[in-house]
Amino acid sequence: MAAEKALALVVRGMDWSETSRIVTLFTREFGKLRALAKGGRRLKSNFDVAFDLLNVCQVVFLRKAHGGLDLLTEARAEERFPILRNDLHALYAGYYIAELLADGTQDYDPHPDLFDAALATLRGLGKNPSPQPPPRSGEGEQNQSHEATLAPPSLLGKGAGGLGLRDSARDAVISFELVWLRELGYSPRLDACSACGAEIGEPAASAAGVHSARVFFSPQAGGVLCPNCGPNAPDRRALTLPAWHALLGLEGLGPPAADVSGVRGELRGLFGQLVSFVLGRRPRLLSYLEDSR
Repeated sequence: MAAEKALALVVRGMDWSETSRIVTLFTREFGKLRALAKGGRRLKSNFDVAFDLLNVCQVVFLRKAHGGLDLLTEARAEERFPILRNDLHALYAGYYIAELLADGTQDYDPHPDLFDAALATLRGLGKNPSPQPPPRSGEGEQNQSHEATLAPPSLLGKGAGGLGLRDSARDAVISFELVWLRELGYSPRLDACSACGAEIGEPAASAAGVHSARVFFSPQAGGVLCPNCGPNAPDRRALTLPAWHALLGLEGLGPPAADVSGVRGELRGLFGQLVSFVLGRRPRLLSYLEDSR
C-alpha cells in the first residue's frame, strides 16, 4: 500500500480514543477523505498541532482499498488563520465553510478550484480584498500550485472600502457559496427561466420605486422563473431588482454591484435557502451567520 501526499484543510475532527483522533480533511489532490490519526492526541507525535479545525496541513496517509478510514502517518501544519480566533463573526464564517466542505462533498471527489476558493476566503475573512473571479471548470488545471491566490468573485465593486467585518464576512461567504454550488453542479440560472427557458425581461418598477419590482427564484427549479412559471413553484421567493442585479454581477452576467448594503440580508436569505436545498437540510452554522446581521 503506497503512501499518498496531499495538501489538506481540516474540516472536522473527533476523539477516537485516549491517544487517537478521526479527522475529516478536504484535500486539493483527492477531495474529501476521512482518516484515523493514531497517536494524534499525544503531545509529542508526527502530527504536530496540524489537526486543529481550519488548519492547512501537508499530510501523508495510507489509503484503504475497500472503504473504511484511511490511516494518517504524518501531518505538518502549513498555515493557520489567527484572525479567525480573534473575531467571532469571522470564526462562524470559517466554521460554515468547513461544514459545507465536510457535508456537501463526496469522498475522493477532487475539486481543486473549490479548495483554492476555500483557502482564499479564509485568508480574506476580516479584510477587504478585491479578489478576481475564479476560473471556470477546467481552467484551474493551469495552476496546480497550492500557493495560488484563487478567490471567489467579490460581492462588492472596487469602491467598497471601509466595509465592516460582519458584512465583509457575509460577503465572503456568499461568494464562496457560489463557487461551492458551481462545483457541485448547482449554479443558479439567472438569465432565463429555469423551468421553461424563456428569457427573463426586466420587470417594471411601480410608483413605489425599483425595490417594488420582483423576479421569482426557486431553489428546486435551480434559478429564476418567468412570470408564468413562478407562481406554480411551491418554494418560490421574490427577489428585488437590486438583488437580482447583484447576482447577475457575481456570475459575470452583468456589471459588479457597486453597493449591496440594501440587499445583503436578502441575498443571505436566498443563499441560505439554496444551500439548504442542495444539502437536504439546513446547515447547522447558518443560523450564526444570520444572527450576526
